[in-house]
Amino acid sequence: MSRLAKKQKVLVTPNPLTTSGDQVEFELKATVPARLIQEKYAYKLDIYYEYGDQQREDIVTYNFRFGEFIYERGKPTMTRQLAFPYSPKKNNGRLMAQGRIINAKTKEIKHTAPLQVATGIVTTPQAVVRNNTITFIPDNYDAEAKPALLEFFFEQDKAELRNYVGSNLDILNQYILDNADAQHVKVYATQSPDEKDKTLAEDRAKAIEEYYRERLAMLDYTGKKVNIRTRFTRDIRDVLTQKVQRSALPKEQVDELLSIINQETDPDKLDKALQKAEAYNYLQLYIYPSMRAATVEINYQLNRRSDYEIYLLAKRIAQQKVKADELTEDELHYAATLTPLLAEKRELYEAAVKSTNKWPAYYNLGTVYIEMAQKEYRPAVKLALLKKAIHNLTFAGYRNPSSSVFYSLASAYHLSNQKQEALENYKYAIKLGGKEEVLNKIFADKAALEIEMGLYNEAIESLRYAGDNYQTNMNMGLIYMLKENYEGAARYYNRALTHKPEDAHANYSMAVVGARSNNEQMLTEHLRKAVKSDPELIRKAVEDIEFRAWHRKPSFEEALLR
Repeated sequence: MSRLAKKQKVLVTPNPLTTSGDQVEFELKATVPARLIQEKYAYKLDIYYEYGDQQREDIVTYNFRFGEFIYERGKPTMTRQLAFPYSPKKNNGRLMAQGRIINAKTKEIKHTAPLQVATGIVTTPQAVVRNNTITFIPDNYDAEAKPALLEFFFEQDKAELRNYVGSNLDILNQYILDNADAQHVKVYATQSPDEKDKTLAEDRAKAIEEYYRERLAMLDYTGKKVNIRTRFTRDIRDVLTQKVQRSALPKEQVDELLSIINQETDPDKLDKALQKAEAYNYLQLYIYPSMRAATVEINYQLNRRSDYEIYLLAKRIAQQKVKADELTEDELHYAATLTPLLAEKRELYEAAVKSTNKWPAYYNLGTVYIEMAQKEYRPAVKLALLKKAIHNLTFAGYRNPSSSVFYSLASAYHLSNQKQEALENYKYAIKLGGKEEVLNKIFADKAALEIEMGLYNEAIESLRYAGDNYQTNMNMGLIYMLKENYEGAARYYNRALTHKPEDAHANYSMAVVGARSNNEQMLTEHLRKAVKSDPELIRKAVEDIEFRAWHRKPSFEEALLR
């Protein structure tokens, strides 16, 4: 039986192994001699991965018994799609197969000699460029308090205020309760071209005004003077024009949409005219929903305290030594900017959350936790901090559903490797709309995530709206290389180098393209530039399976000499 087992054949595709997202995926086909299948003995084939200091990761066991294999050319054959989690420490390991012959009667087990069936892991698919830059809300505290802006989104063809997840009603209630002599409130409502009732914008503005006055009568006992003005328009072409101009659409599609908007003078026929445009699907997904909205501006003035007084009071509020209402929300937020220490910022934003329950406090507290996580070297602690960041950014999103807030939430999920949740929040951030530079950033990181998940076609579509920048070209180059279009990959990497001429990552990627396409000049030229910019890449190049076939060639060795 042992001699028969030596005649087995194991074929692994791809070989060497390669990463796909955060997994190493491959197909393993095992064929054994027909005489190995007997009633007296059972034959099993263990597949495992060896790496590091005698570490072993069991993957699967092939049981060669009737009903679990097929005959291929008269030989028992099993083929499966397999995977195991990737981590950098597994780069230089070996995929192994070892047979077990089990005596059906005595249960005695005899192992065959381990067989190495694949060596190492190609990590090129991991070379994704990400941004995930999250910043604090800019401090707007000054001698005259600036207007507060709240956005309310409505269901299609409806004017009813939403009081569930994604609504700003809770924060509006807080403004209604603010202790001030007077408030000036402006409500500006819009609607999308595809909504049938052309009075929806007016109805939405009225709904907010009525809600504000009703709650004011119920909750406010200060007797403050409140002036509310509503504004709306039935001809929403100006709003649509602004949103199209700020969108992430390519210039030619923007021009096509603007041409249609300018030519169609009848608002009732505008949507029908737009349906002919190539970007109409984008309009439905990302622009129309953001037009079914109303913006509330609340303006009043407060007297400013000194920085020293604000900081001391904020510290005492955080320590629960004085009441939270000693400072306003803006003063608490401003106090957090007066200290560079993340631990103190966290305490002050936590105090702001407890006392105001408003979205900026949740958002900035979430940002603090992300910054703390990025400085943390312990994996378990880092994940715990990111979990707290996600918690607070989620509440910020409930209270202020904007593209920038949901981009930050998606980034927190992305950083914690919760890919599906990150993807859903990137998509929602895009649907909310925003400035072109914000949408470009969202699409770019969404594409990076899609590459990590192995969704290359979806990533290409996202990168169409990510702008012409370093990150976009690097990730397009990576996709083309993984699709084995080396000419296209080189074109995009060269474009990335126009943004960062001495970039080590771009030059190293070009060297990989040279190795894969057997272009020795490209390999040596760009590898030399890469290691000159980043000497740490010398070790990476020596261990990288992409360059295995070039190891003993003088050109490769000379390139590493810098």
